[in-house]
Amino acid sequence: MLDVNQALSKESQNFLENLRLYLFSSGKKTAEIEDIIEELEVHLLEAERNKKSVEHIIGKSPKEYMEQLSDEMSIDFMGWLKYIVMILIGAFSYWVIAKAINGGIEFSLWEIIGYPFAGILSVFIYMMCFRYMASHKLSKVKQGVLLYGLGIISIALFAGLIIFSGIYSTTFIKLDNTGNIIAVILAISIFILISLWSKSWVSIIIPILLYAPEVLLKQTHYQGNVNLILSSLITMLGILLYCGYTIRKTKSS
Repeated sequence: MLDVNQALSKESQNFLENLRLYLFSSGKKTAEIEDIIEELEVHLLEAERNKKSVEHIIGKSPKEYMEQLSDEMSIDFMGWLKYIVMILIGAFSYWVIAKAINGGIEFSLWEIIGYPFAGILSVFIYMMCFRYMASHKLSKVKQGVLLYGLGIISIALFAGLIIFSGIYSTTFIKLDNTGNIIAVILAISIFILISLWSKSWVSIIIPILLYAPEVLLKQTHYQGNVNLILSSLITMLGILLYCGYTIRKTKSS
């Protein structure tokens, strides 16, 4: 890939980043997206060297240009199916460990049916949001509000399912101690496999930050709300430190 990012104007770089996000959230193949980005980088660089604006290449409406490109590309159904399956398996692993820590693993019929549905719906909502963000000029504040709102919607979906399941359903599957241990081992194995597949430590570090404080504090004399508050504070501090480390590492690379 031609390294021209430093020579491109901020406007061109922002457009390429938005285009990449738009095409990815439209379900296009990653390899095809990168080919298009590379070709456009060259055209934009040549245009800027000739004192021409971004509009000379993409026209006056970036949104229409993105839509036109997207319409000309096929959807990578198998590729996105792979992502969705990995997301659902990863989310299920979090769910399994959380249940194991809080009294044992058991599932209701509504949970088994509802969680995959809520997960898939959340993925598609986020895809639509990313497409909108990529094709419209939004301030950082508006982007933050939009993402925060989506997060609330996702949490509300799962919270509503938990409440509904607790009121209207009974236990469908309940694992014994051996089953709990096997399920937790499988969940941890999935986190490791996802980490190897994504070439990132995130899928291992985040579960540790989420659940290790709670497990450790349960071995102390702290109980009830004190345990919950301390666990939450330690988890939040750990996530903030990890995010800060990741940002510094990204900037220095």
